[in-house]
Amino acid sequence: MSRLSFKKNKLSSYLAIVFSAFLSSFAVKVFVQRANLVSSGITGIVILIQKEFLALFNINISFGLFYFLINALILSFVFKRLGKKFVILSFLHVILTSVFVEIIPNVYLTNDVLLLSVFGGLVNGLGISIALKAGGSSGGTDFVAVYYSTVKNKPMWNSVMLFNFALLMYNGWRFDWSLSFYSIIYQYISTEMISNLHDRYTLSSLRIVTEIPDTVSNEILKVVRHGITKLDGVGVYKGQSRSMLYMVVNSFEIKEVIKAVETSDPHAFIEVSTVDKIAGNFRQRPLE
Repeated sequence: MSRLSFKKNKLSSYLAIVFSAFLSSFAVKVFVQRANLVSSGITGIVILIQKEFLALFNINISFGLFYFLINALILSFVFKRLGKKFVILSFLHVILTSVFVEIIPNVYLTNDVLLLSVFGGLVNGLGISIALKAGGSSGGTDFVAVYYSTVKNKPMWNSVMLFNFALLMYNGWRFDWSLSFYSIIYQYISTEMISNLHDRYTLSSLRIVTEIPDTVSNEILKVVRHGITKLDGVGVYKGQSRSMLYMVVNSFEIKEVIKAVETSDPHAFIEVSTVDKIAGNFRQRPLE
């Protein structure tokens, strides 16, 4: 990659994080706070802390300040084991969100809680997806989930879901059950947006038929570091020797692999399939 191309990619990542943080902040300020919803993760914790301070002490504390402090505390425990780029972009997202929430004006759109829940979830999910695509995250429980999923190789997304469920149960018990149910709609739509737009943990398999398997394999291994299985065979139509290379990759790596194959063997045949589940050792690409 040329120096100019590297700088463009770096700039685009930072711009994406700025836009992502704005969308996340807009979702909180215009949708979540207007409808009195409880968001997921650290945002939800801060909202509940705000509610408790207001109910017990009649004090309206700063969302941005507490959001920043809790994220900084979590990051202090995990940052040494996460990629430098991921940490910088994620923490930039946290800082910008803390600021944007305080300066974005209160915009009135509607008082319909259902509409605020649906469209707020869409905006928030889009914002988080953009951050993930850029190589960062929205911080908070994402730090913990990514740390265990990537570094410890222990998926934590179910635990995060249970944690968010506990926040909603607490809000219902302490304040308002109906708003907790609306918050479920907000969180569900947000999660669905992320699932559809972010493909880091979606897997695909590739079957590559080629006459020069060693050359193709070497070219693939320059761009990804997954295992490749070679199966020797014969093309039935012409009766010529062929080899099939089989491998499983993250879906976002498919373009890189296909480009590597086409570069090394323009005549190779490539088939791509979706993988529902794998058992055994699979190497996730480390976060940069």
